[in-house]
Amino acid sequence: MKERIYSIPLSEALEQDCDCIMCKVGKDMEESNIDYFLGPSMMEPDCRIITNNLGFCSRHISALYERGNRLSLALMLDTHLDEVRTRLKKRTKLFKLTGFGSGGAKKSVEKLTEEIDKMLCSCAVCEKLEPEIFAAACNLVYLWDTEKDFRDKFSRSKGLCLPHMKMVVKASGEELTGKSLDEFIRELTSLQNSRLDELNQDVHWFTEKY
Repeated sequence: MKERIYSIPLSEALEQDCDCIMCKVGKDMEESNIDYFLGPSMMEPDCRIITNNLGFCSRHISALYERGNRLSLALMLDTHLDEVRTRLKKRTKLFKLTGFGSGGAKKSVEKLTEEIDKMLCSCAVCEKLEPEIFAAACNLVYLWDTEKDFRDKFSRSKGLCLPHMKMVVKASGEELTGKSLDEFIRELTSLQNSRLDELNQDVHWFTEKY
């Protein structure tokens, strides 16, 4: 198969006999992005604006902490927490209770919880990672359609986990049309069903031992 820069991670994952090649590619991308935010980029104004505004989800802040670069993480958290304090103080100043059960009180509560939800649900790593992983899913579909060797190897692989199957199905709708799309979906679902049959049989065999 003729290598392209975007095909290399997918091809390498296929060679490693992964249970889900998208999980392998996604994990490598995640590690790269964690290093990105802890590296020199965290001092760049554009990057700092993003981390100040979005912060990090619990999973990624744990991953950042485990890297051991405490100063870089502390510098980002210092300015992010300042942003959180500013946003929360601004919202609480607007909080008004106009009487028990009143429409004004209910609206104030909803606005405050919405603001807290925004801060809890945002993550700079997730925000950067998600479009990259979807681009890899699109590349998988493209390679399946254009490279016979990749297609053959994928057909002999262990398939995908269900979350990444969903992503790849969505990507196929953007990358393929007509007969190619029909064929891809048929081959993918056949591969997935075969893999699920094997897993189901293995688990059932284990239960029957008892």
